Amino acid sequence: MVDEFNAFARCCEKLSLTKSKNEKIDILGVYLSKLTDVSLPIAVLLLSGKIFPPDSTLSVNVAHRTIMSVLPTITELELNNVNKIYLQHGDLGSLVEYALSQKFISPLVAYSPLTLPSIYDSLTKIADMTGQQSQAARKKTLTGLFMKCDPLEGKFLSKILTNELRVGVSEGLLLAAIAKACGVSLDIIRNALLVTGDISQISLLARKNLLDTAKMKPLTPVSYMLADVMHSPREIANYFERDLIGEYKYDGIRAQVHINGNEVRIFSRNLNDITLFFPELAQWTPDNVGSKSIIFDGEILAYKDKKVLPFQYLQRRLHAKHFSPDSKDSVPVIYTIFDTLYHKGSLIDMPLIRRKQILDEMKIPLPFMLAKWKLVCSEKSIDEMFNESKALGYEGLVLKDPNSEYQIGKRGKNWIKLKKELDTLDVVVVMAEYGNGKRAGKLSDYTFAVLDTNGDKLLTIGKAYSGLSDNEIDELTIELKSIAAKNDGYRVWVEPKIVLEVSFDSIQRSERHQSGYALRFPRIKTIRRDKGVSEIDKLSKVVEIYLRQKHVQG
Repeated sequence: MVDEFNAFARCCEKLSLTKSKNEKIDILGVYLSKLTDVSLPIAVLLLSGKIFPPDSTLSVNVAHRTIMSVLPTITELELNNVNKIYLQHGDLGSLVEYALSQKFISPLVAYSPLTLPSIYDSLTKIADMTGQQSQAARKKTLTGLFMKCDPLEGKFLSKILTNELRVGVSEGLLLAAIAKACGVSLDIIRNALLVTGDISQISLLARKNLLDTAKMKPLTPVSYMLADVMHSPREIANYFERDLIGEYKYDGIRAQVHINGNEVRIFSRNLNDITLFFPELAQWTPDNVGSKSIIFDGEILAYKDKKVLPFQYLQRRLHAKHFSPDSKDSVPVIYTIFDTLYHKGSLIDMPLIRRKQILDEMKIPLPFMLAKWKLVCSEKSIDEMFNESKALGYEGLVLKDPNSEYQIGKRGKNWIKLKKELDTLDVVVVMAEYGNGKRAGKLSDYTFAVLDTNGDKLLTIGKAYSGLSDNEIDELTIELKSIAAKNDGYRVWVEPKIVLEVSFDSIQRSERHQSGYALRFPRIKTIRRDKGVSEIDKLSKVVEIYLRQKHVQG
């Protein structure tokens, strides 16, 4: 029975041992084609690294320690041994696989095979658990699940629970496998996904040949349109030779605000629901805008005394498990709207200038406001607006073609970011070292990595120890210890979860790091809690900056 969870686990194991992308597509295509209509969207969701679809507010909230704590109750291992084996393996899935090979087997108990629907029902049950007894109930459910698992099933169940499946299946590869399994065009599947944002439902529509029914709708996030980069007003003016919409580049959190009737949902750039972190933005009253179904694209900014504050002021929002705007540490926020994707229907095929006009016709209540913009054309006018933006404390300038449609999930030259200086890099921490002096006992030196050009592997590129406050270092020390995979006393190797934005003076070739490059005088600009490891920069960007730098020097 292909719908058994064991078949899913065996498929994942085979994928993790296969390097060839074409072979992965073949393996997935065969597996997906044999699933029922009920199990297909479940398998696709799990293979995409998610448990629930993007419009869901559910989260399983199962930590490594929770899973490790249930293993002694069903195996012959004591908790101390579980911890030692975890440090030895450096991987929770491998630990669970080994532990379940030591499982107590009762000849008096007969277990029915786990299926994908039964696993999904259990995950939903865990996500629904709340209240004082929820942790105990969660452990009881997990104990029952792992008791039914063989070692391989347990390995991948633990990876699913902790969002660490990592079998080398990118979204593009998974879409190709769905196309192969369902016998439909990959381009049609890609376009449908861009509109709906839900890969699990796309797989079902593809099987039923109903991809043409995929529609954008409020409360379901869609992929963002992204801007390319140019480095001088002259380059931009010469490239376009026509009027452009100029907007300040804000230092905040890119976010979609979806409104449907009285329900408001806010989604980050990686399509996570962040509504709970910004409850004051969810108090929307749609009476003044002529529609009760809207999707805005904009930026959340820390804002106080009519001034926009740096991005760091938003960190406590994203870091808090439960946030209240009435907290004494609360920093007020506003949402600046620079585009609308939906208003009485989809607007993405309209020219940007018309979408701007629709926004201008709305009566937007605080804490929402429309982003200021104006038409610029010449090198001089672009340079003047860039300097205005920097003087106001913003990051730079975004220039947009007034006739551009909203290209969901695409980056191109219809939108351009003007950055006159060397760029920053988004990296992920892979190792941390204890500091000296007043930083003794604190993990304060961070080795970080970028993705390789294919996005499959992490490559170290630098190490930084400056830029963070003492409080941020204290918080990171606690967080890094909680995700430690290996510890040799003064260094801690960690799971790649904490994303940093780093600045630097230059990039140079180096044999010291796996990437072949090193950042000169790197400094941590901020902790990017709004980003995941899949969103960090790739080696291709490092090479592009390096070559541009060498060209300028030459």
